[in-house]
Amino acid sequence: MLSNGHGHKGLGALVALGYLLAGHHRLHHRFPSLKPKDLAAWVFGVGVAQHTLADVLTTLESWGVTAKHESTRQALYDALLCNRSPRLEDLTSDLLYELVQAAPPGRSRRLGLFRLSRVLAHRGIIPVPLIANNDMRGPTAATWETVPQPWRDYAQRWAKLSTREPASNRSMLSGILTAGRWAAEHHPEAVDPAAWTRDIAAEYVAATLQAKAGQWSSGLGRNRSREGQPLSASGKANRMDSVRGFFGDLIEWEWITPRFNPRQVLSLPISVRAQLGPNPRVIDDASWAKLMAAGLTLAEEDLKVYGTPAAHTAGKATTYYPIEMVRALVGVWLFGGCRIDEIRRLELECITWDQAVDETTGEPYRVCLLHVPANKTSRAFSKPVDPLVGELIETWQAVRGEQPDLMDRKTGRYRQHLFCVRGQLVSQTYLNDKLIPILCAKASIPEADSRGALTSHRARTTIATQLLNAREPLSIADLQQWLGHKHIASTRYYAEILQRVLSAAYKRADYFARNVRTIQVLIDREAILTGAAAGGEQPWKYYDLGDGYCGYDFFAKCPHRLACARCPFYVPKDSTRGQLLAVKDGIGQMLEQLTLTDDEREALEGDREALTALLDKLSDVPTPAGPTPQELGVEPAFIPISALTGPRPAPPTG
Repeated sequence: MLSNGHGHKGLGALVALGYLLAGHHRLHHRFPSLKPKDLAAWVFGVGVAQHTLADVLTTLESWGVTAKHESTRQALYDALLCNRSPRLEDLTSDLLYELVQAAPPGRSRRLGLFRLSRVLAHRGIIPVPLIANNDMRGPTAATWETVPQPWRDYAQRWAKLSTREPASNRSMLSGILTAGRWAAEHHPEAVDPAAWTRDIAAEYVAATLQAKAGQWSSGLGRNRSREGQPLSASGKANRMDSVRGFFGDLIEWEWITPRFNPRQVLSLPISVRAQLGPNPRVIDDASWAKLMAAGLTLAEEDLKVYGTPAAHTAGKATTYYPIEMVRALVGVWLFGGCRIDEIRRLELECITWDQAVDETTGEPYRVCLLHVPANKTSRAFSKPVDPLVGELIETWQAVRGEQPDLMDRKTGRYRQHLFCVRGQLVSQTYLNDKLIPILCAKASIPEADSRGALTSHRARTTIATQLLNAREPLSIADLQQWLGHKHIASTRYYAEILQRVLSAAYKRADYFARNVRTIQVLIDREAILTGAAAGGEQPWKYYDLGDGYCGYDFFAKCPHRLACARCPFYVPKDSTRGQLLAVKDGIGQMLEQLTLTDDEREALEGDREALTALLDKLSDVPTPAGPTPQELGVEPAFIPISALTGPRPAPPTG
């Protein structure tokens, strides 16, 4: 027996001998107390594996991965020992995947293996890095077992060869397996797709029209909230579209002899298809305007802080993603009208600046073009967005560190991605699960409305509908190009047809100023971009009172808004500050709607007695700064009616 004083050293020597002489390359897994680092020194020689480790850590640190790499150290030593080589170039995807499968979920060594795979993919040693949820994609083994063998064989073979989008394949597989279970229950003689006749196919269509939610499902790990209720029109369409595409492929690939035409037989009645018409889940204007205000003033303090207890104590804890990247992400979401997949896959250099000329005034204005990557329906294209998006992206680009080239899952090309941190893309669920709830809390609105949860895709619907219903709207054809739809029928899902020519039409639609209207407001973009607005150091919007500006954020709730008492929030236009504001670069313009009281409405309509009564009533009401108009001792000034009812201001040229 080994002595206590030399137990670990002796154990390491024995395991090393078993490794070198007996071929036991996984023996160290049975001795948790044995450090892989020590065993690697016995097997490969002192310093050999450490040199490989230093190479890996240098790459990770250049991407911004934390300097505390214990999980990566353990994973690397484990992989080198199991592979019987200290060289990174000898590692394979199969080995890493096998080690991930063997590591318990949540263990640090498992996390280190994923980090190691990103380094290997960056070096070109393995084709792609490991995906944490790879085993959760598609039907589980238990789900496959609920389908009769002949049908299962065809379905598995079809899944391997189908060239549709992975998400589309997974959705279709659900409907295909449902049809196989129905066949096992009602036509055991037809559990082989080749045995299906026209009569069986027609019977399946009739059964689908009468089906209940959950009927012929696997019953494994599914949402049972609607179980037993009539199947929705979209549920019926998904089942029929899936099995029709399945049989169409089997016939096209000559796997079965055609006994009926799937396009004719496996189709839904027109009455059911009619229920699938346009139904955009638009966020109401008031909530959307509040979300925009929250997004434009988002500060680091609004995000959750991550770090160890020691980091929190030392004041070194920080947000999971840099605030500059989060602001750019929010800007693209609020103004880009992109799908979440398109946002995540934006290239690093996705912004192009151009200049155009206003058709009415002849004045030049900046055009910001966002390059959208290839999506599920169209190739890559560029579209105009508000210049604020480009400014936020450039701010993030200025502080973004070195990141590896990642493979675009659509094109297969390796390239730099805009929203890449620590060697991986921003999480697909980050916007919906983390960021949107933060914005809702900041805007004091619920995370869901009568149409469901506020999600990333509902922003795309909202923007499309607003652009179609702007004072000078985009035409349906323009919007089709702007959204990147292949078919105009997809665009009609967002709103009714209206009318107009892409960049010029988008500029005239003035989406940034469309959310609210009636009183002119100046937006100080510099205060937003520098974070001064979020910190309360200076106002970020100024209400145009005709002869001056009001910098009070809650102007709409100020009782003196139509009878300004010239409190400290007031900035005269003829003052130095007012004149600088008018010519300052980066000043945007928008309109904001005010809900008037009866007294204010009468005063606006020209009733002098009502105006006098309004001024008298407010003489002892405190202003936002504290003092009453009587205490301020200034002559109140009524806002000119033109400031509330005049034409919309021309967009800024800066």
